[in-house]
Amino acid sequence: MLRILFALSILTAFIQTNAQSPVRYSLELGNIHHHELRINVMFSDLTGETLEIRMPNTSPGRYAAHNFVKNVYEEVATDGAGNPLVLKRITPFSWEVPVTGGTVNFTYTLYGNHADGTYMGVDAKKLHMNMPATFVYAPALQDREIQLIIPADNPKWDVATQLIKKNDSTFSAPDYYYFYDSPTLVGEISWRRWEVSGQTIEIAMMHEGTEAELDGYTEWVKAVVLKEQEIYGALPKFDFGRYTFLMAYNPWVDGDGMEHRNSTVCTGTGDIKGFGNYYISTVAHEFFHAWNIERIRPASLEPFDFDVPNLSEALWFGEGFTSYFDKLVITRAKILEPEQYIKGLVSGLNYVLNSPGRSFRNPIEMSQNAPFTDAGTANDETNYANNFISYYSYGAILGLGLDLTLRTKYDKTLDAYMKAVWLAYGQPEIPYTMTDLQNVLGELTKDKEFAAAFFRDQIYGSDLPDFEALFAEFGIKMSLQNPGSAYFGNPKLDDDGYVQSTILRGTAFYEAGIEKGDQILSMNGREVSTTSDLNRVINSLEIGKEYPVTYKQFGEEKTATFTTVQDPRITLSYLPNNQLKKAVVKRRNRWLQLTDE
Repeated sequence: MLRILFALSILTAFIQTNAQSPVRYSLELGNIHHHELRINVMFSDLTGETLEIRMPNTSPGRYAAHNFVKNVYEEVATDGAGNPLVLKRITPFSWEVPVTGGTVNFTYTLYGNHADGTYMGVDAKKLHMNMPATFVYAPALQDREIQLIIPADNPKWDVATQLIKKNDSTFSAPDYYYFYDSPTLVGEISWRRWEVSGQTIEIAMMHEGTEAELDGYTEWVKAVVLKEQEIYGALPKFDFGRYTFLMAYNPWVDGDGMEHRNSTVCTGTGDIKGFGNYYISTVAHEFFHAWNIERIRPASLEPFDFDVPNLSEALWFGEGFTSYFDKLVITRAKILEPEQYIKGLVSGLNYVLNSPGRSFRNPIEMSQNAPFTDAGTANDETNYANNFISYYSYGAILGLGLDLTLRTKYDKTLDAYMKAVWLAYGQPEIPYTMTDLQNVLGELTKDKEFAAAFFRDQIYGSDLPDFEALFAEFGIKMSLQNPGSAYFGNPKLDDDGYVQSTILRGTAFYEAGIEKGDQILSMNGREVSTTSDLNRVINSLEIGKEYPVTYKQFGEEKTATFTTVQDPRITLSYLPNNQLKKAVVKRRNRWLQLTDE
């Protein structure tokens, strides 16, 4: 991940000639068919009496704790001569070992069977390593060079990583920050490489398809790279002149996308022939992060903490605005049809516009909830359906609204805003604050009052713009999805009438006191026992009238009433050019880049 003066630290690490030895990791692959990796790490040139060894708890690109140590076992420590050392577990995530002779060898077994961007998976087909999920570290040695030795046990296997290749089996990083930000794939890999503005872009893919299919997919990736470069005006300066798409599309991985400084991991359980249209939006999202999040970086994520999740207020921008651009980019790249793009906006709009969560948290507070929602796990139920909106979706809708507003009111674009933030904070790698983002918006529009109002109302507040009016300026009609239909929040029942989904605030069932787990018996005098029954009754109700509902709650039969309200969910229609004014067609074409102007 980004660190202030990162490039300088890399240069210094590789020219220094002091006596401190690198931290060296080596792998034993003898039991990978059982998803076990045996790892040895040698810490040398130690001067203290004890050494703390710790397993990370967080991972770059994620914002929650993941307890990677749960899959570590068979720990052994020895000195440089092979004599055993006493290991003391001092926290759930760390050990303490005495230092004798200046060297500690720590060996452990790691189980991994979840290959994606967050965890790790090893088997007879591959090593798929997210580094914090795989390797322990010594907090006292964070600035040392790291070396990873990967044995060449299988002559068909290759290594793909943003680590620096020293020889066929040894790869290095200047320090732990870079090492932990360098996911590594080992297996049978298909490569594609090309040059963009003097830097190498490469695809390293493990897949079950044909080379011709990979060639076609590569053309899509090339188009995405160029379209995103257009937005910012230039590629980032990758640390070693190379950016790697680490891709695995096959049944032996789990679906994910995860950004890193000079690479990204994109995984999916399908193949590129059948699922390439879906996977390419993930590619667009993750590569956009090479600017936004990796180098346009909020101060709240600096320095990144590998033990405790960082609390960030900026994920609506870092993740959400990136989510706005991912499908817009593939539309501009002629991969996604404009009508499909507009249709695809409907789900996110309905989610954000109609979620009760906006009455509980603004985008900043949604972002700050990431440690509990970003692939975080818990045994107890949450009420997130009522009090939380994903900052990915929320930020994407904010980005959409701001882009359309800038284009209609100021003849500016969100592209220009992202470029301005890049030039002010990303390119020089200066972490930004919310005030910085507001100031750049004010400078772009030359309207500080507008920028202040946008942040006050939509970022520190929970307001949203008038999307119906905004869409009309781009030849898109916004209308009710189900006019004349009552809104119940789309509840789900099992075959015995028990409610299986969270009851949303503001809906009829919430007003009637019904909760998840209750059994619906009848509504408006008609028996209800399945979701189909329920929907038939809902479709017969009139808006604005009061109706009875009978249900069982904890075995007690209850009767209540509710008043129907109009279903607020919307749909979007992409109007043909011949129904629009020329200025509207021109504005839409410029937004979606449907012409060369």
